[in-house]
Amino acid sequence: MSLQKNIKDLIFFYVKTNYNEYLKDKEIKIIPEEEIDSVINSLYDERKDHIKKFINESLKTLYETKPNEYPGEQTVANILLNIFQDDNLCKNRLNIEIKLHQQKIRSGHNDYLELL
Repeated sequence: MSLQKNIKDLIFFYVKTNYNEYLKDKEIKIIPEEEIDSVINSLYDERKDHIKKFINESLKTLYETKPNEYPGEQTVANILLNIFQDDNLCKNRLNIEIKLHQQKIRSGHNDYLELL
């Protein structure tokens, strides 16, 4: 499995876990559409450093049994720098993913045209 795929999977897991935790804490089934941006802004800003730490620690654990395959902290840091370089892009991507996920919950399918 490639390093980029591992990082992508870890980010997806982290976001999904935090999304579900938010819903549980607020005792709601979905985030109201008009609140998605503010939820993303606050959670992203609060947890940006934590997700980087989570990814680093998870990768170290993942590569524990094969340390010669671990790419090194600098390589991971550079990839994370590229990913989190543009906060607006990250937030927009989260917005789209949450809307698609909630759309699927409501209607059973995803329709990108409905998001436009």
